[in-house]
Amino acid sequence: MNSAILLVDVASASRDSWKLFLQSHNYEVFTAEDGESALRECLELQPDLVLLYDAPPDVDAFDVCRRMKGNPLNHELPIVLIKSSPQPADVARGQEAGAADFWGTCSSLLEALSRVQSLLRLKTYIDEQAKAVVLSLARSIEARHPLMNGHSDRIAKYAVQLGSSVGLPEEELQELRIACLLHDVGKVAVPDEIILKPAALNAEETEIVRQHPAIGESICAPLKSLRRILPVIRHHHERMDGSGYPDGLCAYEIPLMARILQIADIYDALITDRPYRDALSSEEALETLNREAGYGWLDDSLVVKFSQICRYGEYLPVIGRSMLASYYA
Repeated sequence: MNSAILLVDVASASRDSWKLFLQSHNYEVFTAEDGESALRECLELQPDLVLLYDAPPDVDAFDVCRRMKGNPLNHELPIVLIKSSPQPADVARGQEAGAADFWGTCSSLLEALSRVQSLLRLKTYIDEQAKAVVLSLARSIEARHPLMNGHSDRIAKYAVQLGSSVGLPEEELQELRIACLLHDVGKVAVPDEIILKPAALNAEETEIVRQHPAIGESICAPLKSLRRILPVIRHHHERMDGSGYPDGLCAYEIPLMARILQIADIYDALITDRPYRDALSSEEALETLNREAGYGWLDDSLVVKFSQICRYGEYLPVIGRSMLASYYA
């Protein structure tokens, strides 16, 4: 996928030539002419880099930069402020506003291109390192407790089998796998005594647990490489009849990958031991899934497909114990 650059400057021949030059080097280039459109485009496009020209009165670059960086989605977004004759005070203001760099006039387009390439390489490196940290955080949630023992790895296997059976392309299957590994990263904010409680949760504890999809989304949101799976992380506890959480989505408002992950998640909870009961057999777990699809909670077409995979394909293994005290957690 080509990197996306948002070029913020008043309309001019110079801006158009700079746009064409970047496009000729295989970048996707979008433009905005003033501060408000720049903020709007930045939110909608989620670019990899913003080149922000200080062009009064249409663009107050320092204010726009500060407002962009005020959005959590843009914390890792490099923003370059560009001014023809920057003063030392301008550089300090740019740093305070959150700019990654402050450029004067480049001697040539090739010099500017080299700077752009360096910033994008650094952005990719930082994003991948941060993604690795988030994945390690998700692993650490399971590693802290013996009850968790491979839960996310197993549901990734189940979900990818189901996703493949309904025709998801390879790129989306990879995204689904990452979503499975990160779906419960928000449980880092849930106390151990709630996660491991060997009994039903009370109303206060249930409310704490129900915050974890939104917390997980916020943890992953600053990383562009994880943006496409944010809806999966946020909505994997929604129900088809609208009785789920956190947003009460109904039916096909729930993303397909979230519906797939949910089935794999529940199945794994059912076929693994819990503190207060032994694991169910695969057949008993499938009967439970079908019953809950009948209640209007799960996507019945996906449950039918998943049941076919289990009954007539390779049976999914029963391994270890679940990380969930209740599969509704």
